Amino acid sequence: MLVRSVGTLEYEADIKRLLERRLKIAGSEKIKLNSEENGRISATIENDEELEKWCGSIAQLLLRDLAHLEVARMVNELPVSLSEKHMILPEAINNAHKAERNFGVTRMLVEHFKENPHLNLEGFMRFRMKDVLAAWELCVDRAAEEWMLKKEYYELMGILSAFVRMQPPRIKEISLCLNPDGSCTLIDDEKSRIDYSSCAGDGVVSVLVGLAPERIIVYDLSGGKGEGLSEALLRVFADRIRFYR
Repeated sequence: MLVRSVGTLEYEADIKRLLERRLKIAGSEKIKLNSEENGRISATIENDEELEKWCGSIAQLLLRDLAHLEVARMVNELPVSLSEKHMILPEAINNAHKAERNFGVTRMLVEHFKENPHLNLEGFMRFRMKDVLAAWELCVDRAAEEWMLKKEYYELMGILSAFVRMQPPRIKEISLCLNPDGSCTLIDDEKSRIDYSSCAGDGVVSVLVGLAPERIIVYDLSGGKGEGLSEALLRVFADRIRFYR
């Protein structure tokens, strides 16, 4: 029989509640947690099987729950504005979850608790989980890069929208059909037709900006394949466009 505990001096989280949830998911509700006066969360471990489940639950606490706090810390260190950090954080956390691996954390925890009665969570994270932190940093960097590309895209759409508003309409109406196979077709009010094998890319937007129609009617039969083009058209042409789905 062993009494083992975990604690934190940095993480602002309800460790007991989170760990209870992880133990429940692991089917180990019979491992009861106690709150100590020093802020530590302790448990009595009866055997090796319980030790394995205790360590597995702490591994999930670190890799899933406290990952949010570590990723948030990394995002906060990025040299971008606060509003941009708010945009980057959800994608960074999502990337971290997609890249999740155990990294042998459970095994390291078992080895630790066989020799030590207590675990400081942030200490273990910083000194024993360096590979995990490095992976999360890559997730944050990727999220930041994706946001910057998206920001540049939004800025370009804003410039095109301003250009469209400044020039007078050259033709009355254009119909755009987004087809189920991902292709699309442009038809002007004189029944001239342009077929595109793909709705992706900026080609359709560029042509429409050049034609400067007074009104654009979009028939979206793409089942979601033309979502990117639809968003771009809304950003550029705003109240000149009407969708039928």
